[in-house]
Amino acid sequence: MKPVYETLATAGQKTLTVTLLPEAWDHQCRDAYGTMVGRVKKADGTWEFDYSIFDEYVEFGRACGLGPDIACYTMCPWGYVVRWNDEDGKQHSVVAKPGTPEFKDYWGAFLVDFAKHLKEKGWFKDTFIAMDERSIEDVKEIGSFIRGLVPDMKVAMAGNRLPSAYGTTIDNFCMILGKKIDDAYLREAAERRAKGMTTTFYVCCGPLYPNTFMSSGPGEAFWLGAYPSMCGLDGFLRWAWNSWPQDPVKDATYGNWRAGDTFLVYPDGSPSLRFLELRNGIIASEKVRILKEQGLFKDELDKLAARFKPLEASQGKSNYVKLRTDTLNIVNK
Repeated sequence: MKPVYETLATAGQKTLTVTLLPEAWDHQCRDAYGTMVGRVKKADGTWEFDYSIFDEYVEFGRACGLGPDIACYTMCPWGYVVRWNDEDGKQHSVVAKPGTPEFKDYWGAFLVDFAKHLKEKGWFKDTFIAMDERSIEDVKEIGSFIRGLVPDMKVAMAGNRLPSAYGTTIDNFCMILGKKIDDAYLREAAERRAKGMTTTFYVCCGPLYPNTFMSSGPGEAFWLGAYPSMCGLDGFLRWAWNSWPQDPVKDATYGNWRAGDTFLVYPDGSPSLRFLELRNGIIASEKVRILKEQGLFKDELDKLAARFKPLEASQGKSNYVKLRTDTLNIVNK
């Protein structure tokens, strides 16, 4: 795993993703993702937690250069099914929807104990309870529940509405690329940055353009990496890094996903060309950010940024190669 993670670190990866329960995002790729936190419910109804795998993974990821953020998935798994073992090792499961007694029982004691453990490790300020694309009602309920027990615990989510629409503080918010990345979203991003919050964008199995599929055209991955500094966002998120099919060197397809959708690196740590192009865009984005801070090439950068149009790009109408060339011509002067 070390070469795989060290390759990711070369792109400035800021977040280490961990699991709080089995199959936090369902079984969407070939390998199932188990929990990094052991749970035992005792006969008297109290809970016991084992953080040994979680601790080892965070320490390993940080040693590889990932972080400092720790994104913990999730209090809203697919179907809200949660699992645990009893003292005899027998596995149990229940549907624990936000606001229900089952939800409060499963997550309440954990949040308090988890926060205590994180503070002992010195990781609390870097940790987020993370969520994927959930309803306003569920996000609001979960956010309220978390803050009621651990007021300073941070929340992160990927969504498809303005972050202000969710009725709770979302410290790290990520919007799907497309028409939702509009002036209102960028205004909120600026307001959130002034308050110390992070606002980004993402792609996954969609949109079709721009993306990092095996079939994606030249310049698309660069566009994704370069866009944040052009518009004032804080970064870019993509699933997935290393969710490999049976033999990714011979066949990059898995299930219903487009070829290459589930990985950007090979098992020996070798980067894909798609990743190298994405990383080049990220490097260019950092150069743009520095140039803006220094007040250099302002007119040229403003004109260039105006050509990075998310709706147009998501419809496959952008000239990604020309934008890449023009960006590099400015940042490499």
